[in-house]
Amino acid sequence: MVSPLKRISAGFTLIELLVAMAIFVFLAAAMYGGTQYIMLQREIMLVRQGELESLQRTVRYLQTDLTQAFPRDVRDELGRDRLPAMFTDPANDIALRLSRDGWRNPAEFKRGTLQRAQYRYDEDDNILYRDYWPVMDRVLGMEAREQEILTGVEEFDIEFLDEDSEWQQSWPPADSKSTLLPKAVRFRFLLDSYGEVIRVVEVAG
Repeated sequence: MVSPLKRISAGFTLIELLVAMAIFVFLAAAMYGGTQYIMLQREIMLVRQGELESLQRTVRYLQTDLTQAFPRDVRDELGRDRLPAMFTDPANDIALRLSRDGWRNPAEFKRGTLQRAQYRYDEDDNILYRDYWPVMDRVLGMEAREQEILTGVEEFDIEFLDEDSEWQQSWPPADSKSTLLPKAVRFRFLLDSYGEVIRVVEVAG
């Protein structure tokens, strides 16, 4: 008869080892799956956070430009005609072009505080751009400085509140020769991440 001491010193049986290994593999797989899930959730959260920051920055750009809109028209590239202080040109993907004041100059360059900026919507790539020029009255061949500010834009619409408190789809209105600024601007995004976003901004001046 084998003594209890010898039985203990004989170690684990094959079945016990297989059971232990199976438990270890199960725990390892569960821990790996849990870690992968946490990493995936973290990546999703970072992407959503980046999308939200881009949306907030874009809204801030539009609000700042519109609240500081300035009634200063500009010469065209050839110096022959005058372009309104604010206008739209959907045929050339220009959702909005405007003159604005309050262009910050922390580096103290030799320039004014007025800036000519525009918003372009690329329907093919679902991207909204904000461009600006270093001078108000640009010359032929001077390219705008381009900035991609928002992606995943399925739709982008802008409306303008005229002097009669009527919303217009373009500016200046087709039936008006006035080059005055609108009373307010309403812009709408349809985003693949956050759905519909609408803001109304009172225009300065």
